[in-house]
Amino acid sequence: MRWLVAPVALVVIFLDLTFLMLLTQGFGAFFVVVSQSVSGVFGLWLLRTRDLNLLFFMAIERGKGERIVDELLEDGLLILGGLCLILPGFLTDLGGVLVWASGTRPQVFGFAKQLFRGFTGE
Repeated sequence: MRWLVAPVALVVIFLDLTFLMLLTQGFGAFFVVVSQSVSGVFGLWLLRTRDLNLLFFMAIERGKGERIVDELLEDGLLILGGLCLILPGFLTDLGGVLVWASGTRPQVFGFAKQLFRGFTGE
C-alpha cells in the first residue's frame, strides 16, 4: 500500500495544476502567482500554530499497534490541511480551506475517519 502513495500524489499534483491552468486561463500569470503565494503564506502561518512532530508521533503509535484518539487525528488532519494550502494548485487549496473552515471541519473529519478507519484502530 505504501508504494501507491507517491504515484497517487504525483497524479493529484499534475491534475491539480492542470485544473488550475485551465481555470485561470483568462486571468493571466499574475493572478495565478499572487493567489498561490497568498495561499502558501497563509498555509505556513497556520502551520506555525501546530506541532508538526504530531505526524511522526502518530506514525510511531500506529506502528506499535496503538489506537490513535480522535483529537490527535483531528490535529493531524489540520496539519495536512495546512500542507495542502502550501502545495500549488486550486484543488489542494480548496481541500486545505475545507479542513480549516470551522463549518466544514466536522464533515471532513467524519469522512477522513471513515476513509482511514485502520489508523484509528477500529
